[in-house]
Amino acid sequence: MSETVTRMAPGEAMAEDALQGWAMTRIEPTGGPERPFDLLFVHGMASGGWIWSRDWLDRFAAAGYRSWTISLPGRKSGGSIATNPQVIDRVLSLAFEKGDSHAALELLAQSFPGMPALDGPTLDDFSDAIATCLDQIGRPAAVVAHSLGGAATQNLMRRGRRPEATVLLASVPPYGLWRASMEMAWLNPELYMALMDFSMAGLNAGNINVMRHNLFPRGISDREFEELVPQMTDESLRAMTQALGFPPFAPLPGPQADVLVLGGALDRMVPPMDVYGTALYYGGLPKIIPGAGHVLMMGDPVPEATAEILAFLDTRQC
Repeated sequence: MSETVTRMAPGEAMAEDALQGWAMTRIEPTGGPERPFDLLFVHGMASGGWIWSRDWLDRFAAAGYRSWTISLPGRKSGGSIATNPQVIDRVLSLAFEKGDSHAALELLAQSFPGMPALDGPTLDDFSDAIATCLDQIGRPAAVVAHSLGGAATQNLMRRGRRPEATVLLASVPPYGLWRASMEMAWLNPELYMALMDFSMAGLNAGNINVMRHNLFPRGISDREFEELVPQMTDESLRAMTQALGFPPFAPLPGPQADVLVLGGALDRMVPPMDVYGTALYYGGLPKIIPGAGHVLMMGDPVPEATAEILAFLDTRQC
């Protein structure tokens, strides 16, 4: 059984349907012992709380954990034309049904590809949302953060708010993505260009197969991928630029027993070298899942990845 608690974007009280907002979803435990803390799953780039597969969530519920997913705040104007074709309908409605040509032109301008570079949320906005979620949960909670969500969680830690435990899952490294980006541009220019295209124009015929092959190097069924694609959103280029590492967003380095670092051996977004770099930054060694790509919460990597996380969480039961 689950309950979805929907909120407006942090700091916003607007009632416009164009506001993406953010949401929390609760998944109750189905077995296992009573646990002293809940789990909060934080998604990465261009996704939402839906990215955590049912298989993934069920394994934590069966182990006795109450889990929460969050969909981080998006742009006030919603998606661009590339990822939200309905924006044209909203523009026409504003112009002709409501007679508000100024609002229609403003929404149209905000919907052009590349606009997320100007008005998308920042890492601080994402960190604020995570902090508010932790407050809403109302009891101790560990955070499992994927990819860009890992940068937002580290930023929260830098600001002095530490979850009960933190799992960085194929996470942006604490020094940023600059090294991984340089490696990608040199060794995998097709993916590098596809990501640049995706950042500006969303998934399209020119980049979809490249993204699919690199996100899921061991493959994904047509049905699963076709269900995934329509849910992907514009990502804030402001947050992505900060995730390169300038200015720094992570807490100071040093041994931190409350942090677990996991990555995929076949990850082409955050390669194993950066997974090791993240773990060493926090004074440990990572867990590398053989055969896994960047999306460890779907498909074959799920059993091994969840087992590693559950084993780590057991060490935090005190």
